[in-house]
Amino acid sequence: MIAKIYIKLAAFAVAAAFSNIAGAVVTDLTGQYTLQSSATAVAGQSHEYVFNYSVTNVGQGYAGTQTGLDGFTIYIPTSATVISATVPASYAGSPGVWTNAPSASLDLRGNGTQNMVAPAGYVAYTFWGQNTQSVYQQGSTATFSLTLANVSVGSNTVGISSYYGFSTPPTGQAYTTNEYGNYTTFTTHAVSAVAAVPEPETYAMLLAGLGAVGMIARRRRRQD
Repeated sequence: MIAKIYIKLAAFAVAAAFSNIAGAVVTDLTGQYTLQSSATAVAGQSHEYVFNYSVTNVGQGYAGTQTGLDGFTIYIPTSATVISATVPASYAGSPGVWTNAPSASLDLRGNGTQNMVAPAGYVAYTFWGQNTQSVYQQGSTATFSLTLANVSVGSNTVGISSYYGFSTPPTGQAYTTNEYGNYTTFTTHAVSAVAAVPEPETYAMLLAGLGAVGMIARRRRRQD
């Protein structure tokens, strides 16, 4: 599947600050999904973490149909290095499949008014279910992971997209339509990768630059 919709129904802040190893945080998305997220430092590596996400479909889709969780998007810094990623197994087996890839934004198509555009310095890294056999139905849980280098841990926006085929989502729930059917997306915050951490040599260059500016300022004061 491609082209999902983003609707900002709710945004629940997780914690204001995180340590280098962030414990699991569970977020309830208005009774439609629950999201558990955590980050673990990679042993022996500096600024490299495994980000784990577990998404439970509580109330999206229609019972007995192949509708429900079909996409998961997380913003990652453009300067991050993607080491590896793990996609969930297809919910109903072959020929279902999940894929993953970064993009400048989540192009939702449809009416084009609610695209999930990554902020400056980030890209939208998205896991997609590629057909109806991939969709995680109500009561099921999908797990994702992403290992990144040159990052720190913080709170970041995620989007969870639902697939409804050509059935209409519940009354009052915004959605978009493309050639594959109707889609909705809920957003929240999760433990995730935030701005890349400068390497030691970068700090040295910054300090050298500040020193040079200070010298110039002192010379100007002497001339005055």
